[in-house]
Amino acid sequence: MRELVPFALLAIASGAVVHDPMGCARGAPAARSAPAAASAASTPSSAPFETLVARRAAVAPGMREVARKESAGDKIEIAPASGRDTCVRVAFEADAPVVAKLVDGEGNVLASTDKAATDGVLGPAGPVCVRKGEAVSAVAEGAPASVRWVAWESP
Repeated sequence: MRELVPFALLAIASGAVVHDPMGCARGAPAARSAPAAASAASTPSSAPFETLVARRAAVAPGMREVARKESAGDKIEIAPASGRDTCVRVAFEADAPVVAKLVDGEGNVLASTDKAATDGVLGPAGPVCVRKGEAVSAVAEGAPASVRWVAWESP
């Protein structure tokens, strides 16, 4: 029970919303006791990701990093909600302006930039959440570009 209190406070403070395919918004999911593996990084070198990782304090306070990935505009899975509901915030950098989106497994847009940009944060008003068994994926639309993504997940 003591584990649930900090998570509940974080969820309330960040305005977390759980995506429901029926369009309903729900409160943040319950916390899990076992931490997810932090080995979700897809690149051995952190140098290209330094500026994104440095945003953590402002973008994702109290959250833990779960992914560092690169893509070329293709859809890439950022955070699977395999063991429980999950809430994420994602920062991106691209070498050309793109419209960055977070989508669920069915392609429903969970968060998106308003216009093409070379960097930004998805879920700026609070974490984007999905139910257990779903996944959050990232996609960049527009000019062909190399995009770096960093995702943080609620504890």
